[in-house]
Amino acid sequence: MAPTTTTTVPPPASSRPAPLAAAGHVRSASVPCHTHPLLAHVDDQLLALRSWTSRPGPKYPLSLAHVRALLCVLDELLLRLPPAHAHAADSLLDGFLVLADAFGTFLAALVALRQHAAELRAAVRRRDDAARLASAARAQRRAGRELHLLAAAVARGASRCACARPASASTPGVARAVAEAVNGTAAAAAAVFLEVGAVADAAAALALAASPAASASAKKMGLSRSRKAVADGEERRVGAALEKLQELEQCVRELESESEKVFRSLVQTRVSLLNIRTPTF
Repeated sequence: MAPTTTTTVPPPASSRPAPLAAAGHVRSASVPCHTHPLLAHVDDQLLALRSWTSRPGPKYPLSLAHVRALLCVLDELLLRLPPAHAHAADSLLDGFLVLADAFGTFLAALVALRQHAAELRAAVRRRDDAARLASAARAQRRAGRELHLLAAAVARGASRCACARPASASTPGVARAVAEAVNGTAAAAAAVFLEVGAVADAAAALALAASPAASASAKKMGLSRSRKAVADGEERRVGAALEKLQELEQCVRELESESEKVFRSLVQTRVSLLNIRTPTF
């Protein structure tokens, strides 16, 4: 019998429940109904994901860990869906394609963002001239804006695909579970993308505030203050910028590995949906 306990932290990316792994892609002869334990397990994972996504505070990387846990149990459910009910999966394939494409784009954006952050941090530490530092900050802000656009695109695309699911009398629970998994994953992804974009923007703004031009302006405004006070203010701005850029780089490092695992899980889930349409024996 399938497990009924809730898993909020996913198993390793390469692992699957032992009985299913041993059986390959052999599916159950019966259709999971709305009371099937695996559907209840999917609902539990959806609830955990939505709860985490909706709470205030940092979303990465635990949001993506919750996504992987959801995809793991969803894939287990799909492996037990008989080929005769392939119509329940047809209109949902595009949803997972949208999500996989979004995470592929996100991975490429993280690589670029890590490079921008490292270059900007080096420019701040060297006290580069204002023009060079501003150029590095613009590149990082541009990467942040692209993540905001990606968040909006994945939310729209996944919602459109999930709403197109068939109203099947034979597999209503499965169609609903898969559609809600698409929407839940899209919402979590959008939250993470927006958060990383916001951190990138904030780090770029702090770097610009620590530029020589900003420091010169601060000195003019603080003519009545002692040189030491002005210098201390400049050091604080530089320190804040370096700290925020280090936070961004740490964020990117954590997300690169977790996003790669989610990407592979999305591809695997889409393969499972395809196998329902074209069973292999």
